[in-house]
Amino acid sequence: MPKIIFKHGTSTTEVEALNGETLLEAANRNGVKIFGGCGGAGVCGTCHVVIDPAYTSKLKPASDSEADVLDVLPNAAPLSRLACQVVISDELDGVTVAVP
Repeated sequence: MPKIIFKHGTSTTEVEALNGETLLEAANRNGVKIFGGCGGAGVCGTCHVVIDPAYTSKLKPASDSEADVLDVLPNAAPLSRLACQVVISDELDGVTVAVP
């Protein structure tokens, strides 16, 4: 099981994730509070996270619709993604995900 480290402010929570679930699902299943207002449809931006730069090449690129949502978020950064759109695999073991 890949381990995912969620960082919120100065606190961190390490969780075991399941391959095939999203970062949003793994967070919520393990008590990490990330709001997903659209239920994981990738259209609202409330599950915005920032991915550790060492892992960005291991992710599938953001879809055009995800990129469109990120483009309108005032606090989006170059490493921003929607947690509901990032699917977990073994390659993400140890990734740190910052929750703005």
